[in-house]
Amino acid sequence: MKIAFTMDDLPLWPVSYPPAGYTAEGIVASIRGALKQHSISGVYSFSNSWPLLKNPEFSKILDDWVGDGYYIANHTHSHIELPDVTAEAFIEDIDAAERHLAPWLPKAPLKLFRHPLCHWGETPEKLGDVNAHLQRRGLTPVDVTSWAYEWTWNRAYRNALDAQDEAAAEHVKASFLDFSAAQLRHDMAAAEAWFGEEIIGITLGHNVPFFADIASDYFARLKEEGAVFVPLEDALQGPAQRAVGSVVLGEFVVLQQKLAAIAGRPTPKIPEAQVAVHARIVEMAMG
Repeated sequence: MKIAFTMDDLPLWPVSYPPAGYTAEGIVASIRGALKQHSISGVYSFSNSWPLLKNPEFSKILDDWVGDGYYIANHTHSHIELPDVTAEAFIEDIDAAERHLAPWLPKAPLKLFRHPLCHWGETPEKLGDVNAHLQRRGLTPVDVTSWAYEWTWNRAYRNALDAQDEAAAEHVKASFLDFSAAQLRHDMAAAEAWFGEEIIGITLGHNVPFFADIASDYFARLKEEGAVFVPLEDALQGPAQRAVGSVVLGEFVVLQQKLAAIAGRPTPKIPEAQVAVHARIVEMAMG
């Protein structure tokens, strides 16, 4: 089971600044440490550039990331979603990120782009305009075939920490490790069924406090499940990559789920055995 791990949103999670006890620098440093511990190399962060204008000192986060042998790619300047703006405004935001991330982008072997929330827009016309611009820019769009919903676990974890409920915090951690392993198996099987062959999966993490605290255990658990981490370049070959940016869909789903939904053959987002687990974490996240 080969997978390429990627990050989104360095240097700063777009929803909010880190809570008490965490810093943007510390979160990313913890994730870098986990990657090094598990010899996971060549990881791309699909980054927003807006934090660099508000906090120029955050440039050190990207310097340290690249200094460890990882890469930066374009994730728009302000993390806008294509359905919320015109194609022209979205394209301007892509170009703004190219300018502001210029010190780091050329150090990557590939010029890559990821849509915020992996959302390809709501009309074929807008998507076509953006795809044409990415091609002119020499940017390859990259999607995701499996995510672990760690942003939801992050909210539940934050609530547990705020309540000083150590038992709840430990439950959040343990449930995530079981869930993420099951979710990866589920998504890899669904992708193989859709594309008719085993693919190299693309997974995703975010620079949130919970992931910083669980990253090393997460990588270890996926390895125990048989995951082999490979460079993202290896995953950008074959039928899965050729499908990226090919359809429009309003649902928040991964690549093969987008294609299956458009074809009228939707597949479950979450494995049946984990639905109740996820629902409980959503409850904890909502407080």
